[in-house]
Amino acid sequence: MNPMRAAELPLRGLQLLAIAGPLAYIAALLTAVALLELPAWALIAGGIAVSAPAVAVFAAFVFGLVARTREELVRRERRFRGLLESAPDAIVIADRAGTIVMVNEQAERVFGYGRGELIGLAIEDLVPDDVRQRHVAHRASFAATPSVRPMGVGLDLRARRKDGSLFPAEISLSPIESDEGLLVTSVVRDVTERRRVEEERERLLAEREAERERQRIGMDLHDGIIQSIYAVGLNLEEVAVDVREDPDAVEARIDKAIEQLNDTIRDIRSYIFELRPTRFSGDLSDSLQALVQEFRVNSLVDVTLEVDQDVGSVGGEQATALFHIAQEALTNVRKHARATAVTVRLGREDGGICLEVRDNGAGFDPSVERADGHRGLRNIASRARAAGATLRVESKPGEGTLVRVQAPESVETGAAS
Repeated sequence: MNPMRAAELPLRGLQLLAIAGPLAYIAALLTAVALLELPAWALIAGGIAVSAPAVAVFAAFVFGLVARTREELVRRERRFRGLLESAPDAIVIADRAGTIVMVNEQAERVFGYGRGELIGLAIEDLVPDDVRQRHVAHRASFAATPSVRPMGVGLDLRARRKDGSLFPAEISLSPIESDEGLLVTSVVRDVTERRRVEEERERLLAEREAERERQRIGMDLHDGIIQSIYAVGLNLEEVAVDVREDPDAVEARIDKAIEQLNDTIRDIRSYIFELRPTRFSGDLSDSLQALVQEFRVNSLVDVTLEVDQDVGSVGGEQATALFHIAQEALTNVRKHARATAVTVRLGREDGGICLEVRDNGAGFDPSVERADGHRGLRNIASRARAAGATLRVESKPGEGTLVRVQAPESVETGAAS
């Protein structure tokens, strides 16, 4: 489609009018003068004298109009071409029959054809071989009800280059009514790079999620399995002493160690198949009661559990996190605090769930960086963040430690974990 070419016929008509109009005027004037029966020379002289100025003015006006019109069309053509060529996407304009009549430079780069090769090419040559027949039907449907719309909404569209290679594309269609009939503008965007970036982003997100899951499982293993094995080890150390000093107590100690190992095996199986330790029953209060009882037996430390009456049944993911925080805190007490008494409290405060673990042990300076082997507080902080809870740790050397976790009101109640 060429606006200049489309306007050539009207402009030529104006030019013919600029010539034919004055000639007709002169003929009419001479006919009128002839009726006066004057000599021929008088007729000619009079006609020229009267007509020449009018004809010259009329012709100048018409040819000036033609020149201005042509200049305006040239400006519009340049503006249209400028817009077409400055577009960041490939633009392909085809007629009703699907023949390409105009393209921009980006279309040449995207499809690998020269401009002369694209003009006159069927639009179906730019689509994959396996969808060409369907594309003809879709094009006919669009011609019947033309409108501005994206092409193939929800479909994985592809376009075909000159070398036969395919690329993912986004295509929008826009109808144009012209003197030559319906024209369809297709704006084609090569989204190969965007798809690559999206796939890379999805891969990184999947890796990040997998890493978070590995960290979570690692903390679960550290909080559950390793602590249980550590407890069994302590028990067997005491058995080694009792073999020499109190042989009668050895059998009971060994039975206890076997029971603990069986519990650990069940936990490992649970981590593998359910990714959740069996000792968390699904209800926080009940699970803390079992945890405290196990801690009391394994550590010989006097431990008390206080559960406020208004707590009720607490479950959900945050309850699981709070359980592991309590488990980690008690493990830290057993390994580092040298405490003789521990209090675990579960209550409701400010509409949320509050968990406190307080001991009377050696304490420490929270401002001092802990060695890599002391991962307990880091695990507790990580679990608190994951649960959307706030963590406060208060401790001083020789004055014991308080670990306090405040979970928000979004804690689920009465739900199985």
